[in-house]
Amino acid sequence: MGNIPPYSENETTVHRLNRRHDLLIGPFAPQIEGARVLDLACHDGRWSYALAAAGAAHVHGVEARPELIDRFAVFPETDFKARVSLHCNDLFDELEALVAQGARFDVVAVYGIFYHVMDHLRLLSLAKRLEPEIIIIDSEFIMVDNAMIQLLREEVSNPLNAVPASAGQSHTVVGVPSRRATEFMADALAMDIAWIDHALILGGDTTGMKDYFRDGRKVRGTCALTRR
Repeated sequence: MGNIPPYSENETTVHRLNRRHDLLIGPFAPQIEGARVLDLACHDGRWSYALAAAGAAHVHGVEARPELIDRFAVFPETDFKARVSLHCNDLFDELEALVAQGARFDVVAVYGIFYHVMDHLRLLSLAKRLEPEIIIIDSEFIMVDNAMIQLLREEVSNPLNAVPASAGQSHTVVGVPSRRATEFMADALAMDIAWIDHALILGGDTTGMKDYFRDGRKVRGTCALTRR
């Protein structure tokens, strides 16, 4: 990533991506190797590219912003880049279309979109119908003991945020689930959930990763859902 704009412009951003790779790719290398992977809200394809590099047989990425997909063209031409296909579509429309087609994926990557939606259970329900062995979620979570979803306003002009539902919309409303709420959803879908110990993987290096180490109400974390 160090030679790819805009990542080459910020060393902390590159460091963060490498450390997140340790969280999102490293622990799941056996499941990714040779797998068909669905990458939801894939941005410019950075994680689709990394998943293919980790040995995925094919990565199907979906992203609603075409200008982000266009950036994938400048990624290095490697022997694994051809195993990535990016599709411009609303992630729910894409999920429903894939289910209707009878598509099957071994891994579903939900990297950074789970706290930018409102229909969390619908997302997971559709993903499960693709019969994956594992659904990997990296998200911000509300750190409370009860099962809840906190609603927040989000500006749609930020390419890291949710997309507008209609023309002229300046902001939308998203839901940040608590860990307990996510566990409730997994249980309702007859799936087991395991939380990654980020401190064990990252150690004391918090550079660019402070959202994973916050001592507050909203903290980023990673979990994996597997079929029970």
